[in-house]
Amino acid sequence: MSTVEDVIKEFSEADNAIRAVFSKVNPLLVVRLIFDQKENRKDNIYTLEIIIKKGQNLEEIRDHIVRETGMAPGFYLGGTKIVVTQKLDLKTLKTINDFDEVLEINGSPYAAGGSTSF
Repeated sequence: MSTVEDVIKEFSEADNAIRAVFSKVNPLLVVRLIFDQKENRKDNIYTLEIIIKKGQNLEEIRDHIVRETGMAPGFYLGGTKIVVTQKLDLKTLKTINDFDEVLEINGSPYAAGGSTSF
């Protein structure tokens, strides 16, 4: 029989693995996507907030996002914050995480009103 301590230990191990693989991502976003995958949900739409390094070629980034997702991103805070609503899974999130220009990623499921929980 599992104890509370067993749950905490296993959660800590999972948290460490998530932070190692998705080093730039809010861990809660990864957990949401794991639950989506576990429940076989397809076509999950999420609103992402991506913080990038200053001085990036925003037109190139915009074109890449449109080409890959079909969605047009918004740029804020002098071009250091990208907001885009798109289909998202763990593989796509890992791809975004691994771009050198990316510093931080947060996101939430897209709701009918478009609200997020950033």
